[in-house]
Amino acid sequence: LSSLSPCSKITDPCSQKASEEDEAGNYEEAIRSYQHAVKYFLHILKREPQGKDGNQKIRDKCKQYLDRAEELQEYLVNKEVITDMTVQNIPFTNGS
Repeated sequence: LSSLSPCSKITDPCSQKASEEDEAGNYEEAIRSYQHAVKYFLHILKREPQGKDGNQKIRDKCKQYLDRAEELQEYLVNKEVITDMTVQNIPFTNGS
């Protein structure tokens, strides 16, 4: 991926799949794909440095993907808790 320049859009098949799965509501697969994309980009940083600006763009993209994966993970955990509470007939209140 040496053709990656700091000005180019940072993408790879994993990040594209992550976005597609995220938009489709397939959050577990999106999380895996975001994590895989981060590994891919970290490999790029290690093996094919892109210069100061390019490296920073890659780091920023990695942070964005990790943050989104974390948001999705929290959503799934909260959804599971709410589902468990509903199954157990525990009334759910959102703090109101």
